[in-house]
Amino acid sequence: MKSILKMGIISTCIGLFFSCKEQVSPLSENYYKKGETIYFIPGGNSFERGSRKMEADINSFSVIRDVYARDKDNIYFMGCPQQFVDAKTFRLKGKIPVDQSHVFEFDGSPSATGACSKQQLTVVTGADPETYITLYDTIASLSKDKSHYFYNAQPLAVDYASFKILNENFVKDKNRLYVVTQKGINSLNYTTDKIDVLNNEYIILDGKKLLYYQPYQGIGVLETTLPSTNKIKLLDRKTVLIDQLVLIEGKKFEFTDVDAESFKILEGIGGNSFWSGDKNHIYYNEQPLSAADPKTFEVLKRAVAKDAKHIFVGDKIFEGPDVKSFRSVDKAKVNHDFEDDLGHKYWYRPKAGGAELIPVEKK
Repeated sequence: MKSILKMGIISTCIGLFFSCKEQVSPLSENYYKKGETIYFIPGGNSFERGSRKMEADINSFSVIRDVYARDKDNIYFMGCPQQFVDAKTFRLKGKIPVDQSHVFEFDGSPSATGACSKQQLTVVTGADPETYITLYDTIASLSKDKSHYFYNAQPLAVDYASFKILNENFVKDKNRLYVVTQKGINSLNYTTDKIDVLNNEYIILDGKKLLYYQPYQGIGVLETTLPSTNKIKLLDRKTVLIDQLVLIEGKKFEFTDVDAESFKILEGIGGNSFWSGDKNHIYYNEQPLSAADPKTFEVLKRAVAKDAKHIFVGDKIFEGPDVKSFRSVDKAKVNHDFEDDLGHKYWYRPKAGGAELIPVEKK
């Protein structure tokens, strides 16, 4: 109890101390002065985000923008003096920190309380500050200058003149194809003579090989041999129909007799509950649900659905409620997830492979 009271007193004192702080400049809500001292306080919220007392010269101190500032001797980032920056020529080129000779980047966790040795801008090796630009709107962490491409601030060993961005996952030059991963841009053993870009996820090589990059669980690049490519239809970023093939996240649909012509996503790619259908079947997690009627089927919420005769929770028929009136409801207005006109009420609870409905006990 004493420790809680002590922390409360300390928090109150901190709040009172900073209550009279003055924002240094309208260019940033991060730098403040109190008496003759400058403080770095992210968003002005010292209680939740911490603060840093600075040794800056108050008479020459000025804000550059956001977390950047300067005085007569130093450039400051996150309130910390920077060791590798030429203070006289430092500037922000858009959002890119540069000086006369270097481009800088920050590769760390920004903090108002961590050691200043961990809040240092570092040099992007070999980057030209006059021509350096970021290409983050196409591929995160990709940038270039007049001579080089850079990824994660490291120069890429690619042919500059022929380098081309294909989509978010693949790039190429005249020599080879590359896959874009979080750690680097890695070369692949494919020729690059003819490449069709389907969207930001898929490419087709020579009309024969479909490539998709799956970054999770160490899966990597998935390749599918295509018998033909006469008709291609994209349902969403991750789902493509190529003639009679249905491919989701780079893999062929598990049920081989799926009808690609009428196939549609009903709900839920990427979660435990994935509903889809064609003119002949309803599928739950890519497996046919023989009891479901495609003509009257509707998904109610996540793993719960119904048709004219049955209620389904995942791939199981759920007995009890009135099928015709069974519906999902707004839990913000009532204390349950589903109900029918006969007074049955249920809570929805996720579980491995789907979900379960828990009856609300009548009072």
